[in-house]
Amino acid sequence: SLFRAFDMEAKGWKLIDPGSAAGLDGSIAKANERGENWFGYYWSPTSIIGKYDMQPVPFGVDYAGDDNWNNCVAVADCDDPKPTAWIQSQVFTIVTDEFMKNGGEINDYLAKRVYTAEAMGSMLVFMADEQADGGDAAVEFLLNHEDLWKTWVSEEVAAKIKGAL
Repeated sequence: SLFRAFDMEAKGWKLIDPGSAAGLDGSIAKANERGENWFGYYWSPTSIIGKYDMQPVPFGVDYAGDDNWNNCVAVADCDDPKPTAWIQSQVFTIVTDEFMKNGGEINDYLAKRVYTAEAMGSMLVFMADEQADGGDAAVEFLLNHEDLWKTWVSEEVAAKIKGAL
């Protein structure tokens, strides 16, 4: 829909379906290995975006609203999609009512915990390249993203974490 909204065909662009997520990832990797440019739509954060340090291209327009996005851009055969910037998805931490009532300091920690796209991307690359599990990734995160996680905990807790590493 965005291809049509921005009238890309009239501007000389071709829309190519790679057939699958693996095909899309392969096209990015191949272009990178050849030193070629790659332009397309992709979601983030993912290991492939982090691995090749891909950057978003400004759309040159603001987000055109939820109605255009939800009822047209996100619909395959919408007749009249309007140009729009990409939607910013929200991510939430969800807990049970019981946890919320009794979580105490843990709730405070969860409320502060926000990952940057760069940190998340680097962790996804680490996990993919090293075939790392969640435990390995947690240690890697603590070792390499202290500037981020220290803002989520007290100085006392940060000192204990550093001591345990």
